[in-house]
Amino acid sequence: MQERKGCFDNFILKMIAIITMTIDHIGYILIPTDTTTYMIFRCIGRIAFPIFCFLIVEGFHHTKSPINYLIRLLIFALISEIPFDMAFFNKTFDLGHQNVFFTLAIGLACLFCLEEMKTKKWFSIFFVLLFVISYYINCDYGPGGVLLICMFYFTGNQKDKFFMQFILAGLIFYLLYGLPELFGLIAILLIFFYNGKRGYNKAQWLFYIYYPLHLLILHFISLNII
Repeated sequence: MQERKGCFDNFILKMIAIITMTIDHIGYILIPTDTTTYMIFRCIGRIAFPIFCFLIVEGFHHTKSPINYLIRLLIFALISEIPFDMAFFNKTFDLGHQNVFFTLAIGLACLFCLEEMKTKKWFSIFFVLLFVISYYINCDYGPGGVLLICMFYFTGNQKDKFFMQFILAGLIFYLLYGLPELFGLIAILLIFFYNGKRGYNKAQWLFYIYYPLHLLILHFISLNII
């Protein structure tokens, strides 16, 4: 990975994203919506998704097998769908909403298209089609989430692009999701301190397994609370 000055490596950023995502889901699933605690937990949770989007782009640039990377995301998208529906909609299966792995997988596929479009312009058809799919399957963050991944692809992990990332991410958050989502800009600040290093590399499956597992745990906790 590219060497940069900073205090956060890839693993630390991933852990920050996992922790803030968990706080967000605790707030959404377990805490009454009319409380200050709920709002605090949800605001903290806005930090997670932009970091995951950034790490998808980093993974795309450094993976040995982009196709295997995409297949892995799609497999866990399918594995996570029932836990996702149970946790957020109290249903075993809900076709109306899809989990964030689908968003990340579609975003990764868009990066493939962007690379191919450098020499094969007709790949732009697939690029647009992927955005349409993200909209119609109603995956987490939808087309805006895919757009955020593409934004990180174009701006990269260069510190001189920080202000561009900050402004573009802010526009995406505000225009597509509203004012509360602007707390996600904290993630852009954290990414600024990314050092380009991989860090601890023996937990690469952590997020894949943790995502459906923690949703199941929170769902069963909510059943006992209710």
